[in-house]
Amino acid sequence: MTNNQQVAIYGAGGNGQKVYQALKQENVNVAFFIDLYSEASDFDGCPIYRPNAIPDKSVLTLVSVSCTSEQIKQALQQQGVKSCMNMNEIIAQFPSVLEQFFTPSYQQKLKMSVERDAKQLAWFRENLEDDQSKRCLDDILSFRSAVNNKSYVKNDWLVQYFPPWLLELPMWQNGINFVDCGAYIGDTLDSAVETLENANIKLNSIICFEPDPANYSNLQKKAYALRNKPFLTQLYPCGVWHSNTILSFDARQSQGKFDDTNNVLELGKSLPVVALDQTCIGSKINFIKMDIEGTEPQAIDGAKQIIQSSNPLLAISVYHEPEHLWQIAKQIHELNPNYKFKLHCHGDFGLEIILYAIPAS
Repeated sequence: MTNNQQVAIYGAGGNGQKVYQALKQENVNVAFFIDLYSEASDFDGCPIYRPNAIPDKSVLTLVSVSCTSEQIKQALQQQGVKSCMNMNEIIAQFPSVLEQFFTPSYQQKLKMSVERDAKQLAWFRENLEDDQSKRCLDDILSFRSAVNNKSYVKNDWLVQYFPPWLLELPMWQNGINFVDCGAYIGDTLDSAVETLENANIKLNSIICFEPDPANYSNLQKKAYALRNKPFLTQLYPCGVWHSNTILSFDARQSQGKFDDTNNVLELGKSLPVVALDQTCIGSKINFIKMDIEGTEPQAIDGAKQIIQSSNPLLAISVYHEPEHLWQIAKQIHELNPNYKFKLHCHGDFGLEIILYAIPAS
């Protein structure tokens, strides 16, 4: 692009603001933001417009929204925006954006984990089921070893938790009994309903766990809107853990995080958590999804009876801590060796890395 070319940024939240700061340091002129939800009129003096009020559709638009930037790019182009970039393309064109997301200390943490855990990572690679998963792991390790736009791990743009191969598994012939740990505001609920309907797979039931009250309120609204669908929906305003107890909960983070050591008053909230083994009794679960901000190992420990006796498919986030990339697969393998593993990176910045544990037929 030319030095005097203007750009717009879609998304005025955290990602968009970081992209803005990177471009500002490179003297790139950001003309405006586009945001569907922001209540602010501007950020740092740069105006914010709704998607239906874009002032100039000829301006190159950078879509900063995590995970769905390609979908938004296509939608904007259908609305007449002439030129857009998804997040993969933004990183390729503006490599300094990475510096806004990866501090030097975090880059060092990632690099050290690759060196320290080489033996365990080799075990993990050996136990991945297919070449695509092995390439995904290789790409992740390459990026963690040297964070730059050349090694950047690209979003695969597949539907998170429901990639095409998963929908073709014979284990769904009697339908899916789904457990959503970390249901957030119902985004996975929405995705599950739409994807399974399109694939002609019956959804029998979905059990959602979400501890944050604000998120839970939105989850309730989403579930209520789907109340006439032909499946059972159960919502629980609690988190998932290795036992039934009360934990401190830091809701100041974007999706919340439990802490069993910090002072409750310091964090401001205490909320209940439960073990799946002590909650989902007789539910005939065959699909468990977990994205619970780094407490996946504890939640898996609380579901070991289900994992050992029912062999559900598991879709587990393994990116919250560097070592989770291999540790969680090892944990599942030790609980039940009757699993094969696949790996996908469904998000940006090497995040939304999902380990799929598939029970052997």
